[in-house]
Amino acid sequence: MVKSPTSPKSKGFLPIPNMNSNDPRGNMNPPLPIPSYQPSPGGYSNGEHIVNIPLTPIKTSVSSTGARKEGQTMNEYSNTNNGSQLGSDGNGDFQPSYIGRRRAKSDAVLNPQDEGALTTMGKIYDKILKFSILTRYILYIVPLSLVFVIPIIVSIYGAPNAKIGGVRMLWFFAWLEIVWCSLWLSKLVAKALPLVFQTLVGVISSSVKKYSQIIKALELPLSLVGWAVASLCSFLPLMTRNVDVTPERLGVIDPWMNRLNKFLVSCLVTAVIWFCERLLIRIVSVSYYRRQFESRIKTNKENVKVLAELYEISRNLFPEYTEFREEDYIIHQGLHTLNIPGLKRVSGTATPMRAFLGGVNAVQGKVTSVFGNIAQEVTGNKNLMNPNSSYATTIEALRRKVSAEALARRIWMSFVPEGSYALTLNDLKEVMGPERERQAESCFRMIDTDGNGDISLEEMIMHCVNLQQDRKKVTRSLQDVDNAISALDSVLSFIVFVITILIFVIAQQSSVGATLAGAGTVLISLSFCFAITAQEILASCIFLFVKHPYDVGDRIDVDENKYIVEHISLLYTVFKRVDTNKTTQIPNNVLNMKTLENVTRSGSMKESLMVPVSFDTSFEDITKLKYELMLFAQENSRDFEPEVEVEVQSINDLDRLILRIETRYRSNWSNEILTMQRRNRFMLALVAILRRIPIYCPGGGDPIVGEVGRPMYTVAIPDTAARENMANTAKDKKKKRWDYSDSEESDKEEEEEEPRTPVPRRKSSSDETAVSSRPTPTSLGAGSMSMASMMSGSSPYMPVPESRDRRPSGGSNRSRREDQVEEVRSMLSREATRGRRRKPVPGQLGSPAQI
Repeated sequence: MVKSPTSPKSKGFLPIPNMNSNDPRGNMNPPLPIPSYQPSPGGYSNGEHIVNIPLTPIKTSVSSTGARKEGQTMNEYSNTNNGSQLGSDGNGDFQPSYIGRRRAKSDAVLNPQDEGALTTMGKIYDKILKFSILTRYILYIVPLSLVFVIPIIVSIYGAPNAKIGGVRMLWFFAWLEIVWCSLWLSKLVAKALPLVFQTLVGVISSSVKKYSQIIKALELPLSLVGWAVASLCSFLPLMTRNVDVTPERLGVIDPWMNRLNKFLVSCLVTAVIWFCERLLIRIVSVSYYRRQFESRIKTNKENVKVLAELYEISRNLFPEYTEFREEDYIIHQGLHTLNIPGLKRVSGTATPMRAFLGGVNAVQGKVTSVFGNIAQEVTGNKNLMNPNSSYATTIEALRRKVSAEALARRIWMSFVPEGSYALTLNDLKEVMGPERERQAESCFRMIDTDGNGDISLEEMIMHCVNLQQDRKKVTRSLQDVDNAISALDSVLSFIVFVITILIFVIAQQSSVGATLAGAGTVLISLSFCFAITAQEILASCIFLFVKHPYDVGDRIDVDENKYIVEHISLLYTVFKRVDTNKTTQIPNNVLNMKTLENVTRSGSMKESLMVPVSFDTSFEDITKLKYELMLFAQENSRDFEPEVEVEVQSINDLDRLILRIETRYRSNWSNEILTMQRRNRFMLALVAILRRIPIYCPGGGDPIVGEVGRPMYTVAIPDTAARENMANTAKDKKKKRWDYSDSEESDKEEEEEEPRTPVPRRKSSSDETAVSSRPTPTSLGAGSMSMASMMSGSSPYMPVPESRDRRPSGGSNRSRREDQVEEVRSMLSREATRGRRRKPVPGQLGSPAQI
């Protein structure tokens, strides 16, 4: 029994065999010498449990720095085979992935008696049918054509007078032969029309491929239109104007001919309507694809080409399964059964059948590569029929997220020098050479989306993962749009079907007006039932094909709710809520009436934060806050724009300042995880900066009443001191007024020091009789008053207090004059409301009583 190395009874570690032994019999090398073990009296000394264990340094690519040596370029490896390095190393070392162990049963065991199996004659017919288009059409045309030829021969040689509906049988079956052959002739013309169009019009413009695709998709409607035209144009001439018709019946149309001719006209009109419907659907689909997906697909292809070019250079620098063995295993994850050199096999996993299948796959890949090399020499396209090309490998790696990350790590570490943590433009130029500097700049510009001048490993991985997800989103969007267009096609086909029935019914009726009136009544009755449905379909079509505010995978905001588009249909859209992951279905006609915010289609976004701070915050503190935030944004330039704005938004009720802090992100908020990480980083930095300046919250940052730094206590003071404090407080408050002056304060103090004399009482109306006997100046006239006397204060109607007369000149003159002006204004206002007629004195001459 093996005991613990730290046990007192243990004599050391057990011998470890040599791990590098290649003895096929499995014998190990002689064991290593066991070190002696002498326990110290006081226990164990340091290093007693350590033995000489053979260790081998292992290289790994799991690192955040580059692997390229300084000065290493692709020119040193120009003669290196850049193809696949897959193959056996002589020992068959291979470690397959986890795959099934059960052998599949053969088809004979699963289906011992297949009822649908073809017989020998059926196999011959199937081979002839699929040999070429000519043999297929011959098999279609010849049998029925021979059936129509037989009556024609009989009518010519056996029964020349045989007639059908008054027409010789020869001409009737000749028309049937024309109808049958015209169907396949029109089909051949419709099949050849796209090639002719592309050959003739392609000389003028190279962007006619989409129109040729439209013509190719309209092959069946074009065939039916040509067939209907040929049948209609050949019917009446053969029936009424053949050589066997007598002159008196030339051009005469029988009733059955008239009915059949109307039927053919109805067929032609129906074929034209169906052709227009199909043409409308194809134009909508092509224009829609071109407007919505052409730019995205083009950008995606350009990014894939850039990655394929960088991957090819990476393979030239570091051949496959050498330096980046782990990444290459993940990139070539689909090639499980190939013998990859350097990968050890686990016992029991390499069965003969699996080895055989691996050899078959290897042979298949090599054969495909051989034919691909021949095709490359002929066409000049390096990616044609070459499964091991860099472009094909890149496309295959972008199918899965794990392989896309591995591809990004391999490319990034191939170009970044050892010890560096970012990929720069100079690194690309150094590796790609001076003759490809422009190409290096283009590659770097497409990968460096934030434009900060360098590319980190995380940024490279994010670029490849976003590219993989964008390809998946475009594929899903195309599928959903195809389904929506198919649904619209079904609706329009139903409308065409209803119109077709009406056309055939109206064509066979003698009274067209009555038929139209009846049909109109039916349509009006049905309009009340299908009005809402028709309105919903029309609104959904406009919303989906004209507006089209989102695609599958987009992050949108609707009514302050965050959604991710999961599925798009003609009448509804399926969303997934970001906050709860609930699936929500909303009709498109409802969304047509709402405001949608598409976050995915937006560019770099910004965020505004409202931060309430203390009212005592100074302008210098706010400037310092903006400076610190700008330093933080510059240090994190991969996540934030360098511009940060700080604005005093409001002062509230003079109790706080509301600061609006605006920060700008490098990308939009479609990636929720990345957005939360960036926002958390900014929030924590903002809190740290506010504490460091410091800027306090509303309240000035003082301790709360009752705390140790601000205890509650009372102090008794005398009454005189309390009144003096109140007076001083009132005085300080008055001094804060904008119209305050020191002269007013001095006047007030003088008034308080001097004794106040009583102001004479204003005379009432009862005293006017006594006052009227007092002599008045003759120059003023009766009932008048001198303005000079009022301004000087000598008027008997405006007595002046003695205290004001004794005021010293200087600063108090202005206040005295203001008081006099106010008294004059009051006197004038009272004089304006008094009567002017003098009251007569009894016994005086001229009084009314005496007169």
